[in-house]
Amino acid sequence: MRLSRTILSLVAIVVATVALASPLSAANYGGGSVQGYAADAPLDNGTIVQLTGKDSNRVKIATQSDLQNMFGVTVDRSQLSVTLSNEGLENEVFVAVSGTYNVLVSTQGGTIEAGDYVTLSSVNGIAMKAGTEEKTVFGRAAKSFDGKGVTLGTTTLKDTNGKTNQTVKLGLIPVTIDIRRNPNTISTTANLPDILQRVGQAIAEKEVSPIRIYLSLAITAVSLVAAIAVLYSGIRSGVISIGRNPMSKKSIFRALLEVILTSVLILIIGLFAVYLLLRL
Repeated sequence: MRLSRTILSLVAIVVATVALASPLSAANYGGGSVQGYAADAPLDNGTIVQLTGKDSNRVKIATQSDLQNMFGVTVDRSQLSVTLSNEGLENEVFVAVSGTYNVLVSTQGGTIEAGDYVTLSSVNGIAMKAGTEEKTVFGRAAKSFDGKGVTLGTTTLKDTNGKTNQTVKLGLIPVTIDIRRNPNTISTTANLPDILQRVGQAIAEKEVSPIRIYLSLAITAVSLVAAIAVLYSGIRSGVISIGRNPMSKKSIFRALLEVILTSVLILIIGLFAVYLLLRL
């Protein structure tokens, strides 16, 4: 009986020791789908990649200009329990498209907190904290990174004139891959009825701001009222003129035709102005 209690006590001590040694915020690495792909050159682990053109078995470093084409992240082969390898692939790299894996990050978007969405930074293949302007995110950070602890180095960002405008720290943190539309994006169609939003997008073939749509409605209304006013005034004057002088029907009808054409022209000009406002 004493021996059993002693064993149970030892087990409890071991479990407690392991629990204390393991950080509470530790990420559960792995999971998801991982497969080997060819690359033009060897890629560092943690690099965000995209598929190369129409070739479904070749990847390259993802760029911010092709943000919507992010595909996955390169992972360390030695950390994988099972791999699908093809010895015929050039510079074979293993890419995870889901699960939680280490991803190269920078402080370009600010301090990354656990749970923040991350997206591609200005440095190809490296993530940053997602703001409200990026349309697509790569996933959610499982740990924080502020650039003050262990880092992999620094890099400088330059503006369009070639001048250095920011120095950022680089690091490696686990990220749960979930490529999707950025939930933090500020919609430009807020408080806009769905039918107006659909009509505006159908005409402009892009997302249109509420201000442009409401201005378009105002221009359309003014044009329509002006056309109806001119048409009503012309018809009323023509009817009165015919009543006073029945012999002048031809000239009156000619005047009415001119009034109708003027009304139609006003309406066409208004609609064309609306089209230009939405398209440009």
